[in-house]
Amino acid sequence: MKKLTWVSLLMVVLMMVTACNKSNIETPESATPEAPAESPGEPEMEPESPAEEVETPSEEGAGITYTVDELYPFEENVYRVYEGMGNEFAGYDEYVDFLDGSRIQLRRNNGGTEIVSVLEKKDGMLVEIISRPETYYKENFLDKDPEENRILLKEPLTLDASWDSEGQTATVTGVDVEVKTGIGTFTALEVTRVTKGKESEKRVEYYVRGMGLVKVTDTGKEYEVSATLTKMEGNAIRKRFVNFYYPNAQDERIFLYRKEISFTTNDIPKILIINAYKELPKEAVPVLTKNTKVNYLYLNQDGRVYLDLTKEFLQEMNAGAGYEGLILQSLANTIGDYYGVSKVMLTIDGKTYESGHIVLEKFEALEVNYDSIVDMN
Repeated sequence: MKKLTWVSLLMVVLMMVTACNKSNIETPESATPEAPAESPGEPEMEPESPAEEVETPSEEGAGITYTVDELYPFEENVYRVYEGMGNEFAGYDEYVDFLDGSRIQLRRNNGGTEIVSVLEKKDGMLVEIISRPETYYKENFLDKDPEENRILLKEPLTLDASWDSEGQTATVTGVDVEVKTGIGTFTALEVTRVTKGKESEKRVEYYVRGMGLVKVTDTGKEYEVSATLTKMEGNAIRKRFVNFYYPNAQDERIFLYRKEISFTTNDIPKILIINAYKELPKEAVPVLTKNTKVNYLYLNQDGRVYLDLTKEFLQEMNAGAGYEGLILQSLANTIGDYYGVSKVMLTIDGKTYESGHIVLEKFEALEVNYDSIVDMN
């Protein structure tokens, strides 16, 4: 019985040694066992989403806001030049004709025409209420009733803000956009306009704090036109040439003299014109007497200019019928030329014109006539 026990113990020891040697052969000491492709009793771990690991950055420009007053200040005597690309009339210069409170009147000249535009600030908006092309004379339209309602800017001016106006949808597509101009590089508010039904065409405008509009780009399927600010001047004086006509009593002809007149914001054109008219060239004789004043002077919607002078025009004239006719013709040519019309309605202190030689019936106009004009320039 004791002998069988020792034999049994010996067999157990041999089995353990054999098992240990077999394990050393199959798994080298330097190797690391590979993890199974699938772990049978445990589900595979899903990787964490980046959104859970890192906080999503805020949208670029979010939180930046502007006001209309910041982006489009109203300032007098400001002159700007915009360089055009893509079209011969894309560039233009701009001057402030008139400014009063919440309204400003701008004059733009693109080399082909002059456009007068009146902008108004109201209810957190910048609105174009008048736009008149082919307007070569200076006249104050600030007190006119609105003729349109095109919203240029509308608060809140934040990213993705939008508004509809005059068949267009305008959207703030950028609030800190870098824009290069001829006078520097600035951070701008970007407004993109699309006309309904013409989605392939768009206009992009760039506004800078304290400066206003600095660049505009129009694009379509086959074109791209832009205008970029290249010059901005304060305390500027605008100059233009005006034609003045004077009679020559000796041979019944009319002389033409071209004079340069300087305009600043809010100058009253009728005063400038009348004062310049009274300054006589050497060979000319006067049309307006020394004490003649203008009661009113304006272009009416009927296409006629209405001119009302004080009684001194008649009292101090002292002219015969022929010379008086030359005076009236010279006056009609000067005023009609300035406003670009062919008829001038002349009255004296609100009454029809009547002298000892000439009578103008009610609604009878002086006709502009450039026959027998002698250019003295």
